[in-house]
Amino acid sequence: MTSIVIRKNSDGEYMGFELSGHAGSGEYGKDIVCAAISMLTINTVNSLEKFTDDAFTCDANAEEGHILVTSENGFSAEGELLLKSFELGITGVFKQYGNEFLDIKFEEV
Repeated sequence: MTSIVIRKNSDGEYMGFELSGHAGSGEYGKDIVCAAISMLTINTVNSLEKFTDDAFTCDANAEEGHILVTSENGFSAEGELLLKSFELGITGVFKQYGNEFLDIKFEEV
């Protein structure tokens, strides 16, 4: 199962997100849930790097299926939009495949 924590401050602004684990909906290379989650996550990180000047860190360990994206100062309006899109995509995957393969939590930081 993939666990996702989306972190926001008390004003509802994104501060980052964390993913851990593998979805396990299929054998390696054919796991469509894991592929969808990975694509959304990698695209979000790449888009934050390319389309914003936001300062954030991204730590990843592919073997463990772990990625941590954090920003101490939050994100710009562009970064917020990209993270809203990430949240929309991830919640869409959750609605499609349920809580058997994916767990999403929201945390105030």
